[in-house]
Amino acid sequence: MTLCIIPIYALLGGASLSLLRASGMVFIANLMRLLGVRTWNSLNSWSLVVLVNLLVNPAVVFSLGAQLSYLLTLMILIAPKLSDIKLGVYLNLLSLPLILWQTYKWNLLTMALTILIIPIFEWLILPSVVLGTMCHWLRPLCNQVLTACSLGFVLLKRLPMEVVFGKPPLIIVCFWLGLTLLLLVKPKKRLVICLLLTYGLTFMMIHLPLTSEVVYFDVGQGDATLIRDKFNRTVTLIDTGGKVAFTKEKWQVRQSKTAGQTVIANYLLSKGVGQIDQLVLTHQDSDHVGNFPSLSQVITIKQIFIPAGMEKLPSFQGRVRQARLSQTKIWPVTVGNSATLRQVKLLHPFTAGKGTNECSLVLWYNLKRTSYLFMGDLDRANELVLLAKYPNLTATVLKVGHHGSKTSSDPRFIGKIKPQLVIISAGRHNRYGHPHPVTLATLAAANIPYRLTAQRGMIKIETDFFGTKLVDFAQQTGTSSFLD
Repeated sequence: MTLCIIPIYALLGGASLSLLRASGMVFIANLMRLLGVRTWNSLNSWSLVVLVNLLVNPAVVFSLGAQLSYLLTLMILIAPKLSDIKLGVYLNLLSLPLILWQTYKWNLLTMALTILIIPIFEWLILPSVVLGTMCHWLRPLCNQVLTACSLGFVLLKRLPMEVVFGKPPLIIVCFWLGLTLLLLVKPKKRLVICLLLTYGLTFMMIHLPLTSEVVYFDVGQGDATLIRDKFNRTVTLIDTGGKVAFTKEKWQVRQSKTAGQTVIANYLLSKGVGQIDQLVLTHQDSDHVGNFPSLSQVITIKQIFIPAGMEKLPSFQGRVRQARLSQTKIWPVTVGNSATLRQVKLLHPFTAGKGTNECSLVLWYNLKRTSYLFMGDLDRANELVLLAKYPNLTATVLKVGHHGSKTSSDPRFIGKIKPQLVIISAGRHNRYGHPHPVTLATLAAANIPYRLTAQRGMIKIETDFFGTKLVDFAQQTGTSSFLD
């Protein structure tokens, strides 16, 4: 009867990885008992389920749910008899490396809740469900108990107990897992000290990097660039990317994560960065600012800089209402009125406007012998105005305006700036035909190499004690040739 019921239960329960693992182990154990195999044990069932799962779906090894389910089950099978508190501690120690590797964050309440959740479930939640189902006159009381439990978990979630750790190296993750399993078998004080020491050193290594970087994110047809100083002294994000939104009925809107969350926020969290010191939104277009509200739900934003006049636009005001900006300051800026802007120098606009392409913020950044110029969507006419205002303006790396459109990158402007490398941010097979052949011809005529995010993916330029290195993530190769 059990052999017949277990597969049906697994399917009706949602067939999640953890449920399939548990159901598979029970099914195999009962099957072996029915066949009279007396030497079979739980560890054999666990091993067989792992092998079958890997044969059917090898990619499951990359899933956090599968990693935790199989590893924690293995720990319970091989661990000596432990009290509930010790078991909870070891479960947390074993899951922590995997959680940090996958999510880069850790909630300080996790260990306490892991220990308390079993008695809460056994003494409150389960009795309330059973009594409320069987005794209708107890349902109001049981509902109140369940509501109180739910509200308690919601309030705990809101507490500022989450620590952004960052992504530890894989070799360190394996070391932590091995050391924890060794500690489980042979609990010794020096192993605990070694474990705590490596966690502390890894945290410092991630949060106090010795390199500075400029990262051109691949966010599709949009713009997003990160400037991060060594030791994470100042973190500046220029635009957030986003999709052009069309009016839709409520039922047509899909609830999905944006590139601001899956690309930008994940990268920042992996580097131990939970706060953006300066978010610079160059102008109003959705492909530059559309991901700003969703990004703010994950990463704290300290200050926002926009071209003066853009703060009056209903579209921008709507995004501000959607964002999480409890203590964020918004600064409308122009040249000569940007004293609070650090790390980068503002070159444009000179007067207040309406947040259009012609009003785009233009930024210049210098690090050692490498200078960077970020053009937003500035048009050709204002590129020449910029040259007239700054006749000696040059840049080692130029991020061309408007995704390489023919409306930007005037040949006279390119010839005067004389960049050693051009970055173009554009989406694969985009409907606008960016970058335009005219722009590519301008770069070819000036003998200037370029990198396109649609081909290269995320592009990063790192600077450390040894020099500056360009990394193409699509090819996973590093080179310094653009500075030669």
